[in-house]
Amino acid sequence: FEGAVMLSVWDEQLWLPGNTTWQDLSSSVYPQREDFLYTLVIGFVMLIVRILIESFVFLPIGWLGGWVEGPLGSRIVSHLGGGFAGKSQFKKVAECAYRFAYYACAFTAGYFVLRTEPQFASVVDCWRNWPMHEVSSKVWWYYQIETGFYWGLLFSQLFFDIKRKDFLQMTLHHAITILLLWISWSMNMVRVGTLILFSHDAADILLELGKLFRYAGWETALAVVFVVFFFLWTGTRLIYYPFYVVRSVIFEAPLYLQEDFSWWNLPQRPIVARVLLVMLCLLVVLHVVWTVLIIKIAQSFTAKGEVDDIREDSDSEEDEKKKKKE
Repeated sequence: FEGAVMLSVWDEQLWLPGNTTWQDLSSSVYPQREDFLYTLVIGFVMLIVRILIESFVFLPIGWLGGWVEGPLGSRIVSHLGGGFAGKSQFKKVAECAYRFAYYACAFTAGYFVLRTEPQFASVVDCWRNWPMHEVSSKVWWYYQIETGFYWGLLFSQLFFDIKRKDFLQMTLHHAITILLLWISWSMNMVRVGTLILFSHDAADILLELGKLFRYAGWETALAVVFVVFFFLWTGTRLIYYPFYVVRSVIFEAPLYLQEDFSWWNLPQRPIVARVLLVMLCLLVVLHVVWTVLIIKIAQSFTAKGEVDDIREDSDSEEDEKKKKKE
C-alpha cells in the first residue's frame, strides 16, 4: 500500500516509547536482548540436572522408603537410559517432586531477591520512569533461571513427561509464559514480570506437594494441603494477578508508557506492549479454566471424602501390567 511503513522486528517504534532509543538502553545495567538466549542454555542444563536428581536423589529415597522395587543400581541405570521418559509410577512421583523442590526454592529466592525492589510494595512502580529501570545482578539471575525453567517444562511437556487431560492447556501456558517473559525482558518490563513469576510460584508449591501426598496415600495431609492450596490459588491467581497486576497494566501503565497513550490506538508506540497485554489476559483465561477443574476436585472431595486428580487419564506402567494380568 502506498505510504505504508515496513517496520523491522527491533524497530524502536514497536518496543520503546517516544524519545527513547536502543542506544539509551545499551548499558549493562539494563536488560540486553541477546541475554535471553542464555535462558535456552539454562533450560537445557536444568533438564539434565532434573534427570540426575531423579536418578541419584529421588530413586534412592524411594528405594530406602520401600516405594521403589528392585535393585537400586539397575533402577538408576534404567532411569538414566530412558526411564525418565517412561510412564512408571515413580516417573509420576519424580515429576512432582522435582517441580515441588524447584517452586519452593524459586519462591524463597524470589522473596529475598524482590523484597527490596520498588514494585514489590507498589505495582505502579513497574511503570514509573519506564523503560529506564536498572536490573540488578540478582534480578538478572532470577529472571534467567525462571525463564530457563519454563523452557525445560515446555520441552519435557512435549517430549517425555506423562500426558494428562490438561496437556494442551499446560503447553499453551508454558508457551505464553515464555513469550511473555521474552517480551518483558526485551522492552525492560522486567518489574512486572518478576511479580507474575513470584505470585505464580506460591500456589504451585502446594499443588505439587498435594500430588505427592496423593501418590503416597496420605489422605489427611492431602485434604489439609488442598484446602490451603485452594485459598492460596484464589488469592494469587484470581485476585492478586487479575485485579492488581493486570488491572495496573490496563489502567495505570498508560499514564507512564507514553504521552496520551491508549491501548486502542494500535499504531501508537510502543506497539508490542499490546501483545504483552494480550498474553497477560490469556493467562487469566487459563487460570479460570484451571479453577473450574479445581472446583470439580473440591466437589469430588466433598462427596467422596478424598481428593482425586481428574486430570489423570493415563495409567502408569504398573497399572497396565495389573490390568493385563486380570
